[in-house]
Parts: sequence; C-alpha cells; structure tokens
Amino acid sequence: MLMVLSMCVLLAIVLSSCGGKLMKGVKEAAGSMSTANEVKDTEKYNAYIALSNYITQWLDNMFTSYFKEFGVDEEIVIKKNFNGFNTFPVLKGHQDDLDKALNYASQKPAYPATDDSVKALAPKMKQLLVTMDEAQSYYKAKSYSDDQFAKGKELHRQIVAQYGEFTDLADTFFAEFVVITAQKKQEDLEALKKEDQLIRYHAMSIVLKSQEIQKVFYAADIDDDNILDLDVNVYIEKYNQLTEHINKFMEYSKDQDRIKKEKISITPVFTLNLEQVKVAATDLKEILEKKDTTINSTTKGKVTTGGKKVPLKEYSKKVSNLTSSYNTMIGLQTTK
Repeated sequence: MLMVLSMCVLLAIVLSSCGGKLMKGVKEAAGSMSTANEVKDTEKYNAYIALSNYITQWLDNMFTSYFKEFGVDEEIVIKKNFNGFNTFPVLKGHQDDLDKALNYASQKPAYPATDDSVKALAPKMKQLLVTMDEAQSYYKAKSYSDDQFAKGKELHRQIVAQYGEFTDLADTFFAEFVVITAQKKQEDLEALKKEDQLIRYHAMSIVLKSQEIQKVFYAADIDDDNILDLDVNVYIEKYNQLTEHINKFMEYSKDQDRIKKEKISITPVFTLNLEQVKVAATDLKEILEKKDTTINSTTKGKVTTGGKKVPLKEYSKKVSNLTSSYNTMIGLQTTK
C-alpha cells in the first residue's frame, strides 16, 4: 500500500545551487556548453523531484482517504448511512508534471535505471489518475443514488487493481531515484559551502538533518506505538546535529550583508516551520529521555488518533511542512 510506502520515502528537496543564479559565475567560467548541460540536468532532476513529492504527498492523501472510505479489497465496502465522498482532486497541473517527467525520461543527461522506471511508471499512473478522476466525478454527482453503486463497484475494482500495479512501479522508481538524490544533495551542499552561501547551506542541512531523524525511527521499525524502544543516545546525536544547523541558520539569517550577498529572501513560513520542527524534535527528545510519552508543549494534542498522543506522527508532519516551504523558498530564488 502507498500509505506504508510514503512513511519510508521522504519528501524530496529541490537543488539549491545547480541551475540557480548563485552559481552563475562558476558556470560562465566553465563555458556555455557546460552551463547548458548543468541547467538541463537540474531541470530534469527537479522534474523527478516534483513527481516523487506528488506521489508521496498529494496522491498518498488521495488514496489514503479513498481506501479508508471504501476498503482495500476488490469488493467495495459501503458504509451504513453513506452520504457522499470527496478527496484530493486530480489536477491538470499534476498531470502536466507527470507528462514533463515522462518527457525528460528520454532526454539527456541520462539516469538509466531511473529513466526506465519513470517510463514504466508514467503510463500506469496516468491510467490510475483517469480512473480516480472518473470515480471522483461519479461521487460528486451522487450518481450512486441512481445506479445503487453499480458503477462505483466497477470503478473500485479497477482502482484496486491499477493501484497495485502502480505501487509496485512506484517502489522501483523510488529505489532507483534515491541513489541519485543522495549524490545530488551532497554535491549541492558542498557547492554551497565552497561558495560561502552559508544561509542556504544551513537551510538545506536543517531539512536533511530533520529527515535523518525520521530515518532513524523507520530503520529501527519504530512508530508511536513503540516509540520508547529507540536508543535515546542515537536520537540525541541526530538531534544535536539538527540543533547546530538551526542555531547557525538563525545566526546567519540576521546578517543583512550576508542576505544581500547570497541574494536570498528568507520566507516567514520557512522560519515558522523550522521553529515547529525544533519544538517537535525537542518533544521527542524529552519523551525518550524521560521514558514518558506525556509531553507538555505547543505540539501537545495537535495530532491524535482516537485520543492517543502521536508525537512521531506530529514530528513527521512538521518535517513535511518544512520541506515544502524550503522547496518553495528555493524555487522563488531560482526563478527571479
């Protein structure tokens, strides 16, 4: 199920330097051909990032709500007193992004294994989106009242079958693309540090370090049900790294000369999301240190399941928001 898949596949981040204005001088020195190749590389990479993030966010939410309502088995589950269904819609912009990613899969520079996975994934994903869009129109028009769910049952069987094919192919795409993202992120960080773009460097590092905390829990097969099983020392090591980058970012972001030099506009929403991640990370630290899931902070009670506290789920939500606002902030800089 994609709902499980998205727990281990983290929201990806766009490149900060390559293809952006801050590396303009370096690119010009390398020559126009090199510059053109780097721009194409960045555009292709970010198109794949957009595809990855669409799957792990919007699409995941869409199908989570659908299967929660109608069940995951071939035969649809219609709840008593059913009174309509609405979920995240299939948007043309997202379909265009999928077409763009598929188009890049046949262009240079080549990412052989990832390109092949996109070529295999895109047609099945398109088919699934068409079926899901039809289902959404069906429920929006309340046509189930006219045919006693006849078409709804047929569409559900199609969705379940197509979704199964789609998730297998999405797994392959993520497995191949993660190799490229790891390399690109490291290259981007090194370039930012080398060029003394330290606000950008620490902003990107904050996102990556916050995601590393998520990976620690996932690798240990730990969720909110067994959160106290995590080795507190392992967590504190990652927490301290995150805190160090946050402190440095806050320090450098007050330097107006540096802001002008880096030509960066620090968005209020990124700063807010950063603070929220820090609070949620501190909650986790307190829980693990005290071996007590009772917390007293601004995040208390924000995300609950049946009245149960879910601090890890809350943290993941904050990291997702942070990553999205980072992508938006960096995207604004590179389009100016």
